Amino acid sequence: MCGRRFGKTALGIRCACDTAIAGKLVGWFSPTHKYALEVWRELLNRLAPIIANKSEQDKRIELVTGGVIEIWTFDTDDPARGRKYHRVIVDEAGLVPELERVWQSAIRLTLVDYQGDALFLGTPKGRQHGFVVLFAKGQSGNADWMSFRTSTLDNPYIPISEIEEARKDMPAAIFAQEIEGIPADDGGNPFGQTAIAECTKSKMPDADDPDHMPVVWGWDLARAQDWTVGIALDMAGNVVRVERWQLLPWSETVKKIRQCTGDTPAWGDATGVGDPIIERLQEFGVPIEGFTFGSKSKQALMERLASVIQHKEITFPMGVIAAELETFTYQYTATGVRYTAPSGLHDDAVMALGLAVYGYDRVRPMMQALPMRPRLTGDPNRVEDYYGENGGHVEGFDAQLPSQW
Repeated sequence: MCGRRFGKTALGIRCACDTAIAGKLVGWFSPTHKYALEVWRELLNRLAPIIANKSEQDKRIELVTGGVIEIWTFDTDDPARGRKYHRVIVDEAGLVPELERVWQSAIRLTLVDYQGDALFLGTPKGRQHGFVVLFAKGQSGNADWMSFRTSTLDNPYIPISEIEEARKDMPAAIFAQEIEGIPADDGGNPFGQTAIAECTKSKMPDADDPDHMPVVWGWDLARAQDWTVGIALDMAGNVVRVERWQLLPWSETVKKIRQCTGDTPAWGDATGVGDPIIERLQEFGVPIEGFTFGSKSKQALMERLASVIQHKEITFPMGVIAAELETFTYQYTATGVRYTAPSGLHDDAVMALGLAVYGYDRVRPMMQALPMRPRLTGDPNRVEDYYGENGGHVEGFDAQLPSQW
């Protein structure tokens, strides 16, 4: 059980080659065809001088020593039926659905002829996964099992500085799992109840105060019975505006978003019905960029939001934001992490806050680079500093963004 980029697949390939070179039979199991293909290419490259026969279709390599390597995926419930091996290697074991069941019903029986062994390699994905169940056997004194845990930091080819940078950006539980190989809870709150409480204020700052003017908006658009929610952050990361409504015609929604956002940079949900709304807003000159929610993009958005909350980099008022954050849940699946509100509850404010943080990460460097200029307030004895001539609003911000944004 290892952190990511430790070298677990490289270890598995080495073990497979050594076993086959010794004239024995190896079964390699990958979660999907994509993972298997990378291993297949590496095995062909390494073993090229001693390959007697190979089958691209069957993903089978026969060596001049008599050794054989066959590659399988978990696309079926019963892989490798009828085969027998001296060694089985299960790569990315933390990603295999129902690993314990497939091991017991299919893979385990491929080892009985030769009293072979199995090697499970992977990064954990939650505490209830079969990988964790099998790992526990080696921690319990079972003479037939041995288990080991090691961190990404134990790989001498990975710069420690990069890992330390990741530590700053990742929630503690995710860092422990992905880097240190320590399983996280399968379900629960990704932000942490204590961290949410520490970021919650009795009321939000006054957005009309020059020190708390909005510098970015995040907009989550309603679907069915959901809410359209807009959240604005100031330069210090405080929530200073919250707009929320339900069951309005799209034309009214566009009008209200235009009025609220003005010329402040914004990011909005462009998934499904949101795409034409974002395009319409852009036609009206609203400086808004679309963000498309997918399994991976939503996971990245939520993990970044969890990070800023746990590091106390933002504040938000009591009410709908704090309430949705407190009830938000996550669960590890074979394809990644699923973030959602419990059945019957809403997560629109969480999504809007995530989009606001996403935009804040992109707008803040530009705001900090702008020169400070004096502004007269009407009081001849008082001069305020502010960013730019629009009091914190960036004109033509999209032209200033790098192309990849």
